[in-house]
Amino acid sequence: MKYEMHDLNRRKLPFIFHSDVMDKNTRDYTHWHENLEILCFYEGMGKVLCDSSVTDVKAGDIYVINSERLHMVQSDTEVKYYCLIVDAEFCRQNGIPVGEVCYREKIEDRAMATVFQRVVSAFEGNDAYKEAKVKHETLGLLLTLAEHYTVEIEQDEDDVAHLDNVKEAIRYIKENFQKNIGVNDICQAAGLSRAYFSRIFKQVTGFTVVNYVNMVRCQSAAKMLRTGKYRVKTVAEQCGFTNLSYFSLTYKKIMGRLPIEEK
Repeated sequence: MKYEMHDLNRRKLPFIFHSDVMDKNTRDYTHWHENLEILCFYEGMGKVLCDSSVTDVKAGDIYVINSERLHMVQSDTEVKYYCLIVDAEFCRQNGIPVGEVCYREKIEDRAMATVFQRVVSAFEGNDAYKEAKVKHETLGLLLTLAEHYTVEIEQDEDDVAHLDNVKEAIRYIKENFQKNIGVNDICQAAGLSRAYFSRIFKQVTGFTVVNYVNMVRCQSAAKMLRTGKYRVKTVAEQCGFTNLSYFSLTYKKIMGRLPIEEK
């Protein structure tokens, strides 16, 4: 039940690496994937929501998102962090377990931060051996995790079942947000009653079902609008909004600007 596919094994370097900036009191939407994700916070304070846990993070912290974990980042102040996503198959090919073991999530260790900074330097370099350096430093980071930061995590069977229901709902939303879907459709896909499902969905993701659907729709709309190829009405229709005024109001509320202001 994976909904966010990265296709990293098709890339020259099987990684995604970027720096993110989040304004104060904002949050991403909950998602998950098979690949290992490592965050390195270098400015501000916030929280990482992972499955049913909420962890405070600050500049200097490393946060590891294990395979198949529902997660999102929420900012308390303006937050800046590096994000490294490593292809699960690349890890396995190099003897680094993914899925079979869990890595410690929050790491407050200057030595680990130094190892991550070497990865940053490799990605930001521009010499003839950049590709080799990126692979070398990333493998060094993964090896450090595997040797020093594996942990035993026990999960309650009921919690696992709830998370699976939410994952199934998110998968359904991701695959069908362009259509005129409602809460009842999503509950049916998750296999739960509306009242019960709505409660656990909010508990796990931090969003109501309707707000989450609108978040996914607006994120997709933003990508289309930023290409400059589509009219606002066309974007609204292709992203599941049947009313243009409602689309504009919803987009403003979620994205902080009107669709016509998107660049």
